[in-house]
Amino acid sequence: MVGAAELLADRDHVLVGFDGAVCTVFDNERARGAADRLRPLVGPVLPDEVAASGDPFAVLAYAASCGPNTADAVHRQLARLELEAQLVAGPVPGSTELIGALAWRGFTVTVVANQSVDAVRNHLALHELQDKAKRISARASGDPDQLLPGTALVDAAIRGVGASPERCVLIGRTPQELQAARAAGVATIALAPGKLRPPPDVVVADLAELRLAG
Repeated sequence: MVGAAELLADRDHVLVGFDGAVCTVFDNERARGAADRLRPLVGPVLPDEVAASGDPFAVLAYAASCGPNTADAVHRQLARLELEAQLVAGPVPGSTELIGALAWRGFTVTVVANQSVDAVRNHLALHELQDKAKRISARASGDPDQLLPGTALVDAAIRGVGASPERCVLIGRTPQELQAARAAGVATIALAPGKLRPPPDVVVADLAELRLAG
């Protein structure tokens, strides 16, 4: 079975999933708090599953079904909440070193995220990574069809570096990131335990193992 070093050796471009591999913006408590703050923008009467959800993206998806103006309002408020939350969350241990090592080895690094472009850009700037992860493919609107696990963000990342899917690999932790990459024809390295569908090409135990690969 191919390992991380072999997979990386055959690629020029690395897509790094933001959520959980670079910054866990919302833990369970912060996610529920964000969903609670978004719900009033949608309306007082909500479907039961939306009213009870602790996932802000479930509220965003419902907002999109209410119309573009509502979706935009929820997207903009969610972006503000993500900016606040990433300051508290900080980087995932080892993520800054990993991105630095990938850039030093000559890979083009693109961060892929369902989180807002502003939140990702701010995180990279705060941790002096903007010159290492030079490209961002992240949420820019309230349209859920443009988000993971759809392929739009991965496709945009590939176009942004003028590459083919075969020259890219995605490093990610969430099922949405990994599913989107595989659907776009991009090889995957998972930072997640347990069974994943579709299965990733490589599973590593932690970021340190991946940083040292090759």
